[in-house]
Amino acid sequence: MARERAMWRKAVVGAALLASVFGGAWPASAATAPGFLDPSEMPPDPFSAWYWSSFPSEGFYQHLCTDTLEFPAQDVWKAEYSTPETASGAQMSVVLPSEAEAAQFAAHAEQAVAGCAARREQQYPGVPVAFTDHGTVAVEEGAHVYGIGYQGGWGYQNQLFGVGRDGDTVTLVTWESNWGTPPVAAFKNTLTTAVNKLR
Repeated sequence: MARERAMWRKAVVGAALLASVFGGAWPASAATAPGFLDPSEMPPDPFSAWYWSSFPSEGFYQHLCTDTLEFPAQDVWKAEYSTPETASGAQMSVVLPSEAEAAQFAAHAEQAVAGCAARREQQYPGVPVAFTDHGTVAVEEGAHVYGIGYQGGWGYQNQLFGVGRDGDTVTLVTWESNWGTPPVAAFKNTLTTAVNKLR
């Protein structure tokens, strides 16, 4: 675990160096990179193991349910995960200047997710979207899990979205697949781990 954590911390530094060399627009972070999930900590997949599809690095991951969420200009990190065929996921973490601002950002993230189904139905009339509030998770300053489902080009698409906070840091975790039932209980365990690893 320590070796893997060191690898992704090097990836964060490498991304910042590449941005400086090639004139990247993403500003260097002032805060220390928070801890990230290991692929093995994603919800168990019945068909195959998870792997990194993108190591933790500075920048944000655009999920369809965060399209209305305004992110800070810096101190944002992301990582992406995948299985060979059946599922994908991501984690995005944001360090805010204060706990009050982090609480506000987390609240805005939850509002964005809560309105996701309605926005998608407006964008794609005639394609109903199911929205489920899967409840809260007791970890640090709190976490919440939501789910949406809709008919996509590759079958029925299930997505889970978690928002959690520890002090001045907020993490967003996603899972999606068009195979089987969403693993809500396992995803809550994943979100709990994600929040506990922020510091």
